[in-house]
Amino acid sequence: MKINTLIAVLFAGISCFSQNTNLENLITQAQWNALFPKRAGTFGVHPQGYTTDFYSFNNLKQAADEMADYLVEIKVKDGVWGQLITITRKSTNQTYIYSDVESWWHNNPTPETVVNVDFEHFVNRASDVNNKRELGAFLANISKETTGGWQLPVGGGTDGDYATWGLYFVHEVGYTSANSAGAYSQAHPDYPPNPAVGYYGRGPIQLSWNYNYGQFSKFLYNDINVLLDNPDAIQNDGVLAFKSTIWFWMMPQCPKPSCHQVMHDLWVPEAGEYTADKMYKKGFAHTNNIINGGLECRTTSTAAFTEKVVLRSELYKFYLGVMGLSQAQIELEYTGDYTTLCYESTTVAMQDYLNCKVIEPVVVDPSSISEYDNVQIMVYPNPTNSMLFVTLNESIEQIQVLNATGQIIRSIQASGNQAEVNVSELSGGLYFIRVQSNNKSITRPFSVK
Repeated sequence: MKINTLIAVLFAGISCFSQNTNLENLITQAQWNALFPKRAGTFGVHPQGYTTDFYSFNNLKQAADEMADYLVEIKVKDGVWGQLITITRKSTNQTYIYSDVESWWHNNPTPETVVNVDFEHFVNRASDVNNKRELGAFLANISKETTGGWQLPVGGGTDGDYATWGLYFVHEVGYTSANSAGAYSQAHPDYPPNPAVGYYGRGPIQLSWNYNYGQFSKFLYNDINVLLDNPDAIQNDGVLAFKSTIWFWMMPQCPKPSCHQVMHDLWVPEAGEYTADKMYKKGFAHTNNIINGGLECRTTSTAAFTEKVVLRSELYKFYLGVMGLSQAQIELEYTGDYTTLCYESTTVAMQDYLNCKVIEPVVVDPSSISEYDNVQIMVYPNPTNSMLFVTLNESIEQIQVLNATGQIIRSIQASGNQAEVNVSELSGGLYFIRVQSNNKSITRPFSVK
């Protein structure tokens, strides 16, 4: 008895793994049920045969908690093919190789760039507003991918409201385990398809193609074959389905950054890297470009696909309102440096990503990163090689220019709502501008050509 008591005391308060501590602060069980009243297995006779709550809030919470146990380290070298990626399970301290490199990669003298991805950070970083923006973007995309709706406006309350029918389908319409052998299969040296099964879309993000199933399987089990041989596991297990979505959302697939990174302004394109101006915008449109950009976000996109771009955007705005953002805050998502549309016309669209480099916030005050509360700021043009203009809806007191490591290299006293900063003497690269006003500190990245 004493031994058992001692063990109980020793393990009291110790979690088996890190947990997502913020998801329930952003959305409640009651809100979830109200937002998705037609989700699979909870409404009528489901066309795909589901009779229990596949997309329950508890399944999402469990998936987020269990995925929080994963820590990823990505090592890349500029101009050198390949990336060394290791996965660590925090609860067991088990580490394994997710993506390996040849010996010549190690011998190449090019300095390494390290990107760390902690899955505990899913909607769980320092900025409350960015967490709400990320969750809004997450809900918008999984709603669009699974909706059984057919009517706009989003949130309008019509019978076929796209939002009301979010999370209705579990797997891609028209495919079943019996008729899908060979579907979405592509020859791949690392993730060879099993010819007896199909890799059609499954789960909230509609995970598709053998290389995605293989990568997710390697990530989760350190074994590519678990899901390459049994992709149906995702459509049979609600927790696993949400895990597949969180994996896709959080994991950069270089040269693409992750949806998580772009929603927290951690990915910054280099000056002159892209010909499409839209690639230098920030925000929700990048999640569309990451998930389905080849079809929806290119200059060659068809009318049917561009309608989906608008639908994703409208869903995002709707969920931001649910998150409690004001109309003024929501409007900031499609003004200035931000956009919700990855495609607007054949000349205003996004393109493929060229790098997955990300930055970690270097600002001491976490609340200064992309905080929209009552502050409207514009920093333009970005990138620039001469003057940088700052406009604020409050009086500017001081402007600081920081380099990529967070060192203050220039400090300027200012007054009024507008200011100019001459950056012509700075060498090309990434910098930050910190604007101080009324005891607030707001920081934005900018690039010098």
